[in-house]
Amino acid sequence: MTDNKKERVIEGVDKDGNAVSTLLRQPTAQDYRDSQVQYNETFRKALDSGALLRQKLTDYMTDQGIWDEEKQKENDRFVQEIGDKEKALKAGGIRLSEAKQVALDLRNLRAEFRTLLAEKNALDTNSAEGQADNARFTELVRLCLLDPNTKSPRFADQQAYDAQADEPWVIEAASELAGMIYGLDPDYDKNLEENKFLKEFNFVDDELRFINDEGHLVDMDGRLINEDGRFIAYRTEEGKAKQDAEELYFVDRDGEEVILISGDDDEEEWVKISLKERKPFLDDEDKPIVSSVKDEEKSTEKAASSEKTTTTRKRKTTKTTN
Repeated sequence: MTDNKKERVIEGVDKDGNAVSTLLRQPTAQDYRDSQVQYNETFRKALDSGALLRQKLTDYMTDQGIWDEEKQKENDRFVQEIGDKEKALKAGGIRLSEAKQVALDLRNLRAEFRTLLAEKNALDTNSAEGQADNARFTELVRLCLLDPNTKSPRFADQQAYDAQADEPWVIEAASELAGMIYGLDPDYDKNLEENKFLKEFNFVDDELRFINDEGHLVDMDGRLINEDGRFIAYRTEEGKAKQDAEELYFVDRDGEEVILISGDDDEEEWVKISLKERKPFLDDEDKPIVSSVKDEEKSTEKAASSEKTTTTRKRKTTKTTN
């Protein structure tokens, strides 16, 4: 993927899964000047359309109840707790089980912190400066994405770029360029203190997915899961050790076997295997009671089967006359 520090060939795919090769080069001084023109134009248009300046956002968020004193206190609490737990992992000197829990708590704290900041960050993106920053960056992406063979820009103008901006290969290239420009760490998640700890002591794999001592994928509570995150189990210990797909079956979070009874792209319906067929209810002498509805269904099925058999026999005995 890398040719040198100033140029990188990126192998990506489009929405249809077709391979796309792109040459990404380091922005030049002229590219930065051209992108600044785009910044200035977008900034002016944003102000004309009523976009707020960043310095006015705090007042607006306070007036709208989006960010108030309580949320600022919550923000400060997250910063403090995250910092404290990072220090605990760096310092060591505690039981491994306790350190693991600290790492898990730290993961959850970061997720909650991101949620808290999400709305605030979205508003910042929509500020006049935020819109202009985005326009400047997309212009740099457009200028620096080249055809590997001709070395000419892949997109003639911003409109052409916008038409394919959501293609996977374009998104990947934009991410690479952001790393080149801003020095972003491509292994940011892996280098978080909690993930370094979890990987060091084999609680997660290279993709930061939880694993057990045998290398099986598990959830945070140690329950076996497959690649799709479904709870699973194995018929035998030998099958589990070999991760034998023939002995694998699905379970619910309580470990009871389940089967898929219906499913489509939007929703799947799973049921406990013990409930697939309801057991009969009992009378006061503990004898099975036959449901009138079930009895009627069986009679209907029997009649239909009998009729089908009779029709088949008639067909066999009918002779064709020429």
